[in-house]
Amino acid sequence: MPGRGGGAVIDTGLLSQFISYYATLVFIMNPFGAAPIFLDIVEKLHPWERRRLANLVTMVVVALLFLVAFTGDLLLKLYMISVDEFRFAGGIVLLGIALHRLEGHPKTQTPDPRDAALVPLTMPLLVGPATMTYVIVFAAEGNRIALIAAIVAAAATVWAFLLAAEAVLRFVGRSTMRVLMRITSLFVAGVGASMIHSALVDWGIAAR
Repeated sequence: MPGRGGGAVIDTGLLSQFISYYATLVFIMNPFGAAPIFLDIVEKLHPWERRRLANLVTMVVVALLFLVAFTGDLLLKLYMISVDEFRFAGGIVLLGIALHRLEGHPKTQTPDPRDAALVPLTMPLLVGPATMTYVIVFAAEGNRIALIAAIVAAAATVWAFLLAAEAVLRFVGRSTMRVLMRITSLFVAGVGASMIHSALVDWGIAAR
């Protein structure tokens, strides 16, 4: 809708939802943790092969999350699960993954670096149970337009981190990257706790 000065008026509600979805998806997908793993996987490949793998990983991430976003309602109905039940279970998954990241995890490798486009970088490191749970819940009850835009923006952020992984690690160091990964894990734990609390409120067990 045009504003008084002739410009477009930004829907602040839609914008705030987009920012919330985007930030949470980035925290959950954790490009800080994915960057060093990507380097470990592709260290013997030529730079152009690294770029091609980063492009492929990003496209697969977007495709998987779009699939989850558009079929989430159907999956919930198919398994006769309510949004609150899935939200509660998803909150537990988020908490568990956040605690696992806070404790640290071993380096992940694949026999063939080119397999990194699917396993383990795309699944389960970037698109794991936590990411899919978050997308299903908010595709079912949130603003799907904001969520789709956030998926694209978060995937673009991951892509940028993968392309710049070597330079970023050289600049900040692996120790700093591990610290950043643990900080983002605290936010993921907070999102998980919030999802559990929301489900308990809807069930009348907890107060707002």
